[in-house]
Amino acid sequence: MIKLSNNQMYKIEHLFNDIKFYMGKSVVDGLMGEAYTDNIEYPTIAYLLVRQYCFINGNSKSNLAKQVIENLPKTCKRIIANSDWHDLIESTYSKFEKSKRYSLKKQIDVFNKEKLKEYSESLSNEYEIKVIEEKIYDLIKDDNKDPLDMKITDDYLNRGIGVCCFRKNEIVGICSSNIIYKDGIEINIRVKQEYKHKGIGTAMASRLILLCLGKGLYPSWDAANLNSLGLAKKLGYNFDSEYIIYKVNEE
Repeated sequence: MIKLSNNQMYKIEHLFNDIKFYMGKSVVDGLMGEAYTDNIEYPTIAYLLVRQYCFINGNSKSNLAKQVIENLPKTCKRIIANSDWHDLIESTYSKFEKSKRYSLKKQIDVFNKEKLKEYSESLSNEYEIKVIEEKIYDLIKDDNKDPLDMKITDDYLNRGIGVCCFRKNEIVGICSSNIIYKDGIEINIRVKQEYKHKGIGTAMASRLILLCLGKGLYPSWDAANLNSLGLAKKLGYNFDSEYIIYKVNEE
């Protein structure tokens, strides 16, 4: 397989037109991760690597497809592909977990800004939501102080956007860009276990969505579970579809 440079990404764009999780779009946009294909001019298979994720598409029935699946990097722990690839993935890996994710429609005109502002201001006075700037970023990235093992955007101070929820001097929640793509971000939320079900996630997400809309960025949301899907719907997103993700457990 051939690694593509950023100015070659357009060669494989058509294979990922229907991508659900925009973490993959970040690779196609040349902002994060790596992309590989069998033939730059006439690609039949391509895959995207970003963090622990692999997005793969193309001709799943070819002999090459099996070779590619068998030789994905060991760092790739989560594989996302359309249903044509599922039998091949399951026959290749002896140990895997299969779960659902839920995609939301990418619509910019569905957000009620007044309602989002109301949600963002709904917490009691013991909590304070702050935009993540340099000092807060340093606190999040400090291994000894990171409260939530949060994955945030590479080169965050130049390209990331997010908010934190504080209770006194303690970070109890983070809502931030996980990845970025040319026209927006993918939202990631963490709330400390003992502070869940208090509206913190709703307040932070509302604030971040408003920040994104103010900057002309689309706040993309992809739900890993039904709780996340429910929150997304509350904030104004509309459900699109379910899809399958494989977590590979082989070392």
